[in-house]
Amino acid sequence: MSETDTGRIGDGAQAGTDTVAGETLVRVRGLEKYYYENDTIVDTLLGRETESVKAVDGIDLDIERGETLGLVGESGCGKSTTGETLLRLREPTGGTVEFDGRDVAEFSDTELTEFRERAQIVFQDPFSSLDPRMTIGDIVTEGLTIHGLPEETPPDTSRQAARRQRAEELLERVGLSADQIDRYPHEFSGGQRQRIGIARALALDPEFVVLDEPVSALDVSVQAQILNLLDDLQDEYGLTYLFIAHDLSVVRHICDRVAVMYLGEVVERGDTDDIFTAPSHPYTEALLESVPRADTSEQGRRVDPLSGDVPSPRNPPSGCRFRTRCPEIIPPAGVDTDQALYRNVVTLRDRLERGEFGTERFRDGENDDEAFKQSVREEFGVDGLSGADADTVEDALEVLANGREADAAQRLTDRFESVCETDAPADHDCGGGQIAACHLHRDDSREPAPDANETAIESAFDDTPADLSDDA
Repeated sequence: MSETDTGRIGDGAQAGTDTVAGETLVRVRGLEKYYYENDTIVDTLLGRETESVKAVDGIDLDIERGETLGLVGESGCGKSTTGETLLRLREPTGGTVEFDGRDVAEFSDTELTEFRERAQIVFQDPFSSLDPRMTIGDIVTEGLTIHGLPEETPPDTSRQAARRQRAEELLERVGLSADQIDRYPHEFSGGQRQRIGIARALALDPEFVVLDEPVSALDVSVQAQILNLLDDLQDEYGLTYLFIAHDLSVVRHICDRVAVMYLGEVVERGDTDDIFTAPSHPYTEALLESVPRADTSEQGRRVDPLSGDVPSPRNPPSGCRFRTRCPEIIPPAGVDTDQALYRNVVTLRDRLERGEFGTERFRDGENDDEAFKQSVREEFGVDGLSGADADTVEDALEVLANGREADAAQRLTDRFESVCETDAPADHDCGGGQIAACHLHRDDSREPAPDANETAIESAFDDTPADLSDDA
């Protein structure tokens, strides 16, 4: 369907036309989305302090026309919130989102309506995202009805008939039958429902589509069909995708570039091949290392989970947010111990600071300070230190045995505090356009060339799985 409205916002390429390589369609700077608790008038009168959940906290992204940018990370890191905020389905707390050179937050009602035609979303759950009371024909044509499209029809064709014809064409294009147009969502499988969701998103001829984990609820064989369909539609209509996922093999298959999120922040971004073959952030390395590998040499390989505690977005850690789980946290000058021991000391200190230590469980009903200290050493694995490091831990345990948790935490902080705690890492160029927010790259001390572990990671993604082939 061509667009004839000359008052459309921006002058970007229309769907189905050639895209301009290297031209930024979506530019995100400092995007924030907070959810507030205890912020009602009653809470204010009762003197309750307002708390915020920092779902998205200051991210920067650029999405070029015609490309697919993958947004990956653990569940709860803010991926879906980011996608919905880009489309103004959720109002941002701060930052800017520019679409085709225009700030989305400054759109008037009319401009926002026009923006809805150019930017669409495919939701994660194909079962709850379709209205069970509507036929799929009504679902696909709903956007056309809201926007008063098509603007012109042949003399012998009504708008309603033109919309129905458009829906039939789209159903055929996504692999369904036009004869199914009067059926209801419950009559379709999960994969078929997702195809309906894709048809609905394409009805307005968008340029930009947010794909919010579009295959995570589907069987593997059905995933392959949907991914190949999305790939074909992108080529056919000149679409730009933000592909949100946590399945890294899927991301490797479909995305041109990747951004990695952790606790509301983007910690690394770059070309897909560079991210998968030579990750520059410890969190990215941990994600890739956790992926099962289809190789007989990998039989019996143990995947060590990240240590430390998963922070809450209500109270994220200071400095680098990944520091509470990072296997490469930077010790301060003068601390000479291996990473595992240092990590254990920091974990003990963090528990004390947050008031989550639980002194009584180490006492076991007895008042033996030596037994108490030994139980703490064994629980947190802080044996094996030497010199001033060992003296500091012993002093902190002595203070802790006297019930002074805050003082014990402070003694550990004075000796073991890391730059990863005091300073938020800036973005560092790791070469080839690969950007990582990590203190390890402050002085270019860590080269992005793959080591033996990274070579093994690369081999896990060398071959496209059979179920993601073009014949699936």
